[in-house]
Amino acid sequence: MHLLLDLDNTLVDRERAFASWAAGLVAEAGGGPEDLAWLLRADADGLTPRRELATRIAERLLPRAAPGDLEQRLLMEHVEHVTCSPAVLAHLRRLQGQGVRLTVLSNGTGRQQRAKLERTGLAALLDAVVISEEVGAAKPDPAIFAAALAQAPSDPDTWMIGDHPEADIRGGAAAGLRTGWVSRGRPWPHAAPPTLQAPTLAALLDLLPAGAHRPGTVH
Repeated sequence: MHLLLDLDNTLVDRERAFASWAAGLVAEAGGGPEDLAWLLRADADGLTPRRELATRIAERLLPRAAPGDLEQRLLMEHVEHVTCSPAVLAHLRRLQGQGVRLTVLSNGTGRQQRAKLERTGLAALLDAVVISEEVGAAKPDPAIFAAALAQAPSDPDTWMIGDHPEADIRGGAAAGLRTGWVSRGRPWPHAAPPTLQAPTLAALLDLLPAGAHRPGTVH
């Protein structure tokens, strides 16, 4: 078995890490709760381009800051708040011991995403890392899936596991993979469901040994 694993809000809790960092930035700027709520909305779970968000932060909170400097802060400072749950690490060690190949497949910059892997101890558990900036294509582009599949071209039992319905799940399905959706409590938004779904990665990985070849759901 070969697992392609998304990083942010799948392997690591990017949502909580960014919220923690954002609270410090708002306090630094002398802002209040409404500013923090605005920043979390503006971040859009990391999907807003960093330069665009940096410009908006400068306009609202830090008018003396250079957007380029803020962009670098957005990219790197929340990394110090990133965590991976002990349950996920234990699952990955178990899978690694069973001979399952583990590849991170992530959109983002190499410097940022690799720093998260090192900080959380995930780097030592992985067979390969495929990051959009480094391969020149981002999920759901078929090219990035092809780059990840090249890490184990002879394994017919390959899964894409992630939290994003389009980038991870529909992208993975289009590449011919079984899919596992980390729902984070959200309802599945499309007609065709993923192969497996569960609210957390740990719960989803629990399904794999018994349910690797059939659809299933944990509520």
